[in-house]
Amino acid sequence: MKPVIRVIFDEIWSFYQWFFLFIPGRLGHRIRGVMMGFFFKKSGRRITIKENVEIYQPWNLELGDGSGFGRNNIIDCTGGIRIGDNVRFGPNVVIATMNHAKKGGVIGRDTKTKKTVDIGCNCWIGAHVTILPGVKIGDNCIVAAGAVVTKDVLANTAVAGVPAKEI
Repeated sequence: MKPVIRVIFDEIWSFYQWFFLFIPGRLGHRIRGVMMGFFFKKSGRRITIKENVEIYQPWNLELGDGSGFGRNNIIDCTGGIRIGDNVRFGPNVVIATMNHAKKGGVIGRDTKTKKTVDIGCNCWIGAHVTILPGVKIGDNCIVAAGAVVTKDVLANTAVAGVPAKEI
């Protein structure tokens, strides 16, 4: 996307997201899922988005059927995020797909690195989890509350801790 068009799109999205951010109750969860889903790269059926979820560059997000974000999630889709069916997120989850690299001692706009995050189907991501760029989480996984996921998680695995390790 060209820089000027991207800035305009970002501003339109920011206003749109703000407008729907705090609609209360289950009806609000569904309304956000439908209305914000129009901006997603792929939006499944029956998605829910709870209050105060911030999604950056939603056009890089693929969200499967029956999946949903918990309260106060911060979802950075800059590098792309693919989330399978029936994935649930607890409150205060952060998914990062972009990092700032140090180049010549300066951290700036031209030193961003982007990596896709993939989360399989039927996963539970607990409260206060942080998922870092480039991580792949397999199907049927549980990520315990407070974990920081820095490496791939194999299918049918439960992980916990900082950094997250199999339990």
